[in-house]
Formats: sequence, structure tokens, C-alpha cells
Amino acid sequence: MFKKKNLIRALMILGVGILFIFCYLFIGRSTISEEGTYGVTFSAPYAEQLGLNPQTTLTAILDNLGVRRFRIPAYWSLLEPRLDHWNFQSLDRQIDLIESRKGEIILELGIKSPRWPECWTPEWWNNLDRQKQKERTLLYIDTVMTRYRDRRSIIAWQIENEPHFNYGNCPKPDLSFFKEEVKRARSIDSTRPITTTDSGELSLWMTFGKTIDALGVSTYRVVQSPIIGQWRYWFLPPYFYQRKATLVKAFRPNELYVSEFQMEPWTLKPIEEASLEEQMKTFDLDQMQSNLLYAERMNIDPIDFWGVEWWYWMKEKKDHPEFWETMKTFLDDKRSS
Repeated sequence: MFKKKNLIRALMILGVGILFIFCYLFIGRSTISEEGTYGVTFSAPYAEQLGLNPQTTLTAILDNLGVRRFRIPAYWSLLEPRLDHWNFQSLDRQIDLIESRKGEIILELGIKSPRWPECWTPEWWNNLDRQKQKERTLLYIDTVMTRYRDRRSIIAWQIENEPHFNYGNCPKPDLSFFKEEVKRARSIDSTRPITTTDSGELSLWMTFGKTIDALGVSTYRVVQSPIIGQWRYWFLPPYFYQRKATLVKAFRPNELYVSEFQMEPWTLKPIEEASLEEQMKTFDLDQMQSNLLYAERMNIDPIDFWGVEWWYWMKEKKDHPEFWETMKTFLDDKRSS
């Protein structure tokens, strides 16, 4: 009888705790933040995939949109396409251009990088045994960071992109090796923060703990899956992410920011092969405006938008400038407030 009472008491306490957490995360009132820092992720190969000139696109982002905060991936497969043969021309040009406009860069490097296929390892890397793969990965981090550590525009290093999230054409997540990568990065540059990223909706954000200085999380509003079809995160209020961060602070004592806020369609085929009708099912102008209001109400700073190449592609190639112009108006208003 005594054990049964204890079990009932424990279940009641657990139930109350779960109810409290649910109410804290999902019940409340959001307010619009008048201030905030907004940036973008820029992917040169994605711009090329859309038939754009990356340098022209980046110049427009800087000079027309007025963006000054960037996440730039250092794609390994493009930097070292052949073993020990490095090509930094494209990445140099991107950093030079941003630096010339007094912009700031989070330089991302690792096996996983933003944009499909998620893992950007050179072809030759796949033929190495696991130990050699690790050694070459650390050498890649060493080479890239050593080249750019004196650049004043770089404000942080991102090591890997969602390394704990099993997605894309990638090896199985390896947290112990991720810690080795971070340790190597700190040995090369101890003056700048080390960040990484995680899924905003599908992770607890507690994996990396004190290993990193800041955690970037994704924010997606409408996605698609071959299995379940279209899925909308209508049930997550804007304050969910900040309150979730507060709850896990004891386990993840680092700063939180939004590294990937959805501002383009989610299609099941390459976006340039999808019809505009198909694209608009997950992201039209109404959805963009709704997402912008959501971002303002998150009260998280900074927020980096995802899809700037698509806005420019729609404007330059598809005769739909309204997405680019909407973002320009939003960013202009934020700078003047």
C-alpha cells in the first residue's frame, strides 16, 4: 500500500510538472520587438544552381537590401576538390566583398554545411578509412581557419551544421569527433566564439552543452515530406523558442540565436525544377509576411533568414520582385527604427 501511494504521488508530481511545462511553452502573449539584428545565410553554389552569378547576387544583397550580417559556408568539396589542391578564390571574393561594406561573417566549416546534400566532403574523402577521414577533416578546419583568422569581418566560427541532426547524404552523427573539431578550432583561434546549430523544432538543444559558446536553431513554419505531405507548425507560438531556451539553460549554458529562419519554399524536388504553383503551396507572399511578423514576435536576437538567393532569383529570373521588395522594406524599417 505504501509503495502504491508513493507511485501515485510521483505520477501526480510528474503530471503537474508536464502541465506546467506545457503551459509555459504554449500559453502566453507575444509582443513585437521594434529592434533586432537580421542577417542571411548566403550560399554561392545555391545561387549558381539557380542560374545566378554569385558575386552579382551578393553585391545586390549588400547594396540593395543593405544586409550586413552573413553566415557563409566554407564548402570543403569546393575548397579542396583534389587532395592537397586548394582553391580559395570564390570564398576570398565573398569575404572581401562583405568586408569592403563593413559586414560581419559567421564562417561555417565542417563535414556538414548548409544546403543539400548537407554534407560537402570531397569525393576523395569517401575513399579514406575512418581515421584518415578524421585527420583530413581536422586539417581542413586548420587550413581554413588559419587562412581567415586575421579577417576583421569574421565574428564567429560555426563548426558543422546541425551535426546532431541525422539528415541528408551524411555519415552517422559523431558527437565525440565534433568535440575534437571544436577543440581544434579553439586551438587555432581562442579569441572568437565557437557556434554550431540544431533543429529548432525536432531537438531538445541539450546535446552540445558547454562545448560551444552559442547555439543557432532553425525555425521552419511550413515543410513537406514524401511520407506525411505538407506539415505546418501552426501550434508553436513565437515565444516557444525563447521559453524553451530558458528551460534548458541549465544544460545548455550558451547564447541562443536563430541561424536559419525559413523564407523560401520547401519543395520535394530541386526548387528550380518545381513549378511556381508548387512553390507557392509552402511559401507565398502571405506566408512571407506572416513569417516576418512571427520573427518580430520571437524576441530572439539575432535572426538569420534562409532563402535570400531565392528572393533574388524570383526577382531576376521569374519576374516576381515582390519577395525581394518585401524583405527590403522590412529590413529598411528595422534599420530606421
